[in-house]
Amino acid sequence: MLNRFIQLRKEKKLTIQNIADLLGIAKSTYASYETGYRQPPIDALIKIADFYQISLDTLVGRHYTMDIHLDRLNDADYRLCVDNQPLTDDERKEIIAYLKVRRGLS
Repeated sequence: MLNRFIQLRKEKKLTIQNIADLLGIAKSTYASYETGYRQPPIDALIKIADFYQISLDTLVGRHYTMDIHLDRLNDADYRLCVDNQPLTDDERKEIIAYLKVRRGLS
């Protein structure tokens, strides 16, 4: 996690002071997060993840793969988009039908 904090900060060309100001904490406190001397509290982790527009899992280096079954997808849980436009139910069904034909499963 420590290397991730440093990497993200440097990618944005920010200083330790910049991030400390964002979090409303002392520069030395944030520096102690990067060195591993202190563990950041969850509210600080959330602010950092939100600032970089990444998930908490990504921030702390936790990666996993999750299967999403397109044919069983609940619209309340996910919104599939193409070109920033949500797919309609008919478009989603059309994609599933196309893939089944292509795979020889129809």
